[in-house]
Amino acid sequence: FAASLIMEPTRLSEASTCRRRLLARRQRIQTSATCLATLLLVGSRCWLRLPIGKQQPQMAFRRQVLSLLPVLGSGVSEPVAGFSNRVEEVDRPKKVGPQPTGVGTGKKIIGCDFAPNCFTSAEGTDQDHYLKPWSFADGGISEAMADLGQAIRSYPPGQQNVDGGGFEIKREDAAAGYLYVQFESLNEGYIDDVEFFVKPSASGKGGKVLVRSASRLGYLDFGVNAKRLNKISKDLGALGSRWRVSKITNDLYPRYIKENR
Repeated sequence: FAASLIMEPTRLSEASTCRRRLLARRQRIQTSATCLATLLLVGSRCWLRLPIGKQQPQMAFRRQVLSLLPVLGSGVSEPVAGFSNRVEEVDRPKKVGPQPTGVGTGKKIIGCDFAPNCFTSAEGTDQDHYLKPWSFADGGISEAMADLGQAIRSYPPGQQNVDGGGFEIKREDAAAGYLYVQFESLNEGYIDDVEFFVKPSASGKGGKVLVRSASRLGYLDFGVNAKRLNKISKDLGALGSRWRVSKITNDLYPRYIKENR
């Protein structure tokens, strides 16, 4: 009996320790679930708190989790027809996703969130996402819009294995200097929104073009937006010496390149 009295505090201590460990484990699981739900709903930075197994490199594990977001999250599958200029027909539901608020309005270019799947020329954008506006020396809005339209219409779906689902110009307002295009991935039908907003200079001859290219769903874009913008800017520059365009490179966007590698 005396021995049992001596052992009882030890058992209680062990039970208490075990309970604390179970509660801590449950809290970590709940935190992970909360973080993932938050990511799926609003795309916040909460993924940084996800527990990472000791057996896996942090970046590889993060990529595996993030790669599931388009499937698990708001990427609602819709049985919609693909764009007419797609490289081939894929018979499966498409994960179109909702058109972001502020996109396609023709009023302004909006910013990006934290995810490395977006570039924009909007003021106040952080350096990881800011794209220097393209500029033109002469021709005014009319010729700038004509060049942009030509560069977009000649864009080859499937170039560098991106945008195989084709594209479609959704809004083109030459007078306002606004162009809105949707691009689609081939296999899953993800939609990316691309906008161009021409801002003339005081003289009216030259000016700049604000650009935004962003994925609707997921976290990573695996280089799609960069490949698309670099192709368009290259073709635009080939149309005349009036154009000065910025290119997305490893040096300018190290975080984007590293995470989407």
